[in-house]
Amino acid sequence: MNKLTRCLALALVLVLILMMTGCQKEAPKATETPVVTDAPTQAPTDVPTQEPTTVPATQVPTDVPATQAPTDVPAAEETEPAEDVDAAAEDSLELASTNPVLATIGDREITLAEADEIAYLLYYYGYVEEYPNYQEAVEYLAETAIIEKHIAEAGYDQFTEEEMAAFRNEAAAEWEAQLDTYVNNYLTEDTEEARAQLRTQAEAYYASQGYSEATALENALMNEAYARMEADMRGDYVPTEEEIQNVFNEYGAQYQKVYENDVPNYEYTTQYYGYESWYTPEGYRGVLHILLEADQTLLDAWEAAQVELDEAASAETVDEAAVKAAEDKLAAARQAIVDSKKTEIDDIYARLEKGESFVTLIGEYNTDPGMQDPATLESGYQVHPESIIYDQDFVKGSFQEHMTAPGTYSEPVVSGFGIHVIYYLRDVQGGLIMTDDIRTEIVTFLESNYMQDAYDKGMAEWSEGVVITVDEEMIANVTAEINKAIEEQTAAQQSTEAAQ
Repeated sequence: MNKLTRCLALALVLVLILMMTGCQKEAPKATETPVVTDAPTQAPTDVPTQEPTTVPATQVPTDVPATQAPTDVPAAEETEPAEDVDAAAEDSLELASTNPVLATIGDREITLAEADEIAYLLYYYGYVEEYPNYQEAVEYLAETAIIEKHIAEAGYDQFTEEEMAAFRNEAAAEWEAQLDTYVNNYLTEDTEEARAQLRTQAEAYYASQGYSEATALENALMNEAYARMEADMRGDYVPTEEEIQNVFNEYGAQYQKVYENDVPNYEYTTQYYGYESWYTPEGYRGVLHILLEADQTLLDAWEAAQVELDEAASAETVDEAAVKAAEDKLAAARQAIVDSKKTEIDDIYARLEKGESFVTLIGEYNTDPGMQDPATLESGYQVHPESIIYDQDFVKGSFQEHMTAPGTYSEPVVSGFGIHVIYYLRDVQGGLIMTDDIRTEIVTFLESNYMQDAYDKGMAEWSEGVVITVDEEMIANVTAEINKAIEEQTAAQQSTEAAQ
């Protein structure tokens, strides 16, 4: 059977076993990312056009997919990943004179062939770093045998005729859907003959992958058996409000410790990397703005004047007259930009003085695409006096001295993008904030922990009286043989590639 198919065929069981062997979700915690000790020397070159997307800070590897048909229909020339490892896996039984027994669980023997499939599966999905790891594979198979024994004894795999009929219908529908997917993917001429040929081809392809309608039925039955077992283990457990709050307080404190006095790190983590934080530093405000584009020649002159002033002010021997001249030149360059849009600016401020909606004026004058997003219009750009993700002139303009409360707006602000009129929309709540998404994350975490404890207790009971014997010497021998084969094959492949 194809290695990728073996991965898919055993995946659901792997998910459950890995829960019992310590691969459960980690506690939510402050993301470990590089701490920014200084703001970047260069601010981002663009004002973000939308609020940054955030994802949960606790990044848990995606569960191995449940048993299913291959989701991609590869072209004929497509090869499988990790060719050197996969080829060695296929040849592993040829390296041993027999199919040796690596362990026994009660009266059941675990052979190299069985362990090899699992070892590859663990490697393929990233649960172990290298292939082959037969020690982990044997532990997995031992856990599987104990669970399957418990499922059989508890009758979770027993179904009524009515239930079996429903599962058969489900499997038939899934099988037909897979065939249709294949046919529609490759259909170039929509005729009955072409469809019939592709259907035959699809059946052959899926058969080569070890997948069929019977496989779909087996999957459905296995899924339901494990679901029944887990439902009994879960019982009526629901995390209490106290449990939820305790987790929030415990791990929220970690976020606060990292970000409370480090706005650059907070923005670097949440907005550059896209991680979620349970804590928001105090001092943020949401702002809207109207961006008026300015003539590029005028902007270039203004930026050149800024450089000239910086050089004069940072000279080894500061010439006060040169600094004053550079300041005057910069002020004149700024005024030229503002004057170039005087009509629009005067109209905007006149209408604001009359109480007209800032959002209405955005619709008429603004050129920043971010201000077209309804979500941004509702919450604004989140800006802090120490922000690093926005143009620094924009940041300073968002905190002009007279802007002391929501509803106030700035004097014209010039930046490398043009002219801004900035509106103080709202204060952003700081501190620890439990959003609905965070609450859901905590509930999932608590449920996962509860199930982990239930599995631990269950395994202790189910494995009573089961004798497990592992042949450590045999595992070491076959591991050494296969590692040698992989090394030789890799060297040969590298030699061939070098010769081409």
